[in-house]
Amino acid sequence: MAIQQLVAAEPGWRALFEEPDGEVTRSRIVGWALVATGKTVDVVGMVVDPADPSRLVPAPEAISPAGGSFSRYGYSPDA
Repeated sequence: MAIQQLVAAEPGWRALFEEPDGEVTRSRIVGWALVATGKTVDVVGMVVDPADPSRLVPAPEAISPAGGSFSRYGYSPDA
């Protein structure tokens, strides 16, 4: 994975994680990145890594502190 470009995200963007108990938790998207993997380039939300707060990681690769996996992105202008 190679980040080609990174831009700041509006504060209302969140990554939603499905927890093992069925609850949904949220993590703020701090930026949007163009990420190259092989021959494709994808847009992904970047979040602070719950396991290592000194790193930014793509939301789909992150695991929440409770062990939940990425589900989708969401936006709430009031967040």
